[in-house]
Amino acid sequence: MGLYDTSWENDEGDKITLMDLLNATEDIPVSKVSVNKLKKHLLTWNGDKEEIEKIEKSDLQYPILIFVKDDGSFITIIDGHHRAHKAVRNKLETIKAKEIPINSLPKNIRKVFGDMETNLKDTPQTGTGEPQNPL
Repeated sequence: MGLYDTSWENDEGDKITLMDLLNATEDIPVSKVSVNKLKKHLLTWNGDKEEIEKIEKSDLQYPILIFVKDDGSFITIIDGHHRAHKAVRNKLETIKAKEIPINSLPKNIRKVFGDMETNLKDTPQTGTGEPQNPL
């Protein structure tokens, strides 16, 4: 799966691809984010062999994408859970990331992600929760 296959869709059928999101955030710089601070936000796959294989194959050269509030506080990892898991497994201190203020996104993209800021506030993520056709 890749840039055009990974996508998110809302209940109304509006769809955004990973490439759409990357294009909309091209001016947001890549920074280094503490892996330790991400741990509590990672998805859990309960030892699923297929997901572990994806973690091992993930490429840390690509930044993870994190939605943040206007004040910079964490909302969710929108893309890059496998890479973040790999960084934890490899005991890295930081990982490349784009911290994306959700309210800075174009309206058509915000529409797809809806009430994410209020729905995911400080909620640990479990289950599969990956976007459709994850990387």
